[in-house]
Amino acid sequence: MNDTSVNVSFRLLHLDLMQAHTLKKEITGASFYPADTKGVFVGVVPLREAVFDELNDYVVRQQIKYDHCDVFVEATQSDDVSEVAVPRVVNKILKYIDCKLTYSVQAL
Repeated sequence: MNDTSVNVSFRLLHLDLMQAHTLKKEITGASFYPADTKGVFVGVVPLREAVFDELNDYVVRQQIKYDHCDVFVEATQSDDVSEVAVPRVVNKILKYIDCKLTYSVQAL
């Protein structure tokens, strides 16, 4: 069996509560959750080309530092898979917003 599932999202890692609520209101599919640091929230936007302009505008308006965001690639794969294909949308978002990449790979 050769199963691999890949999910990609854009994360804003250091939002205050107002920024978090604004993110959820302005970008379709966005959500947030509390970070480990009190009063700080992590915003999550499923990565699709349709949200690139909205996401870029949000980052600029909210003055988000590029060090406070990442593209999160999460893969779940069977034990017999040795590589993961990252969707092309990851390359495209990096042309808009220059942030780090974070990977999580888990076995089924």
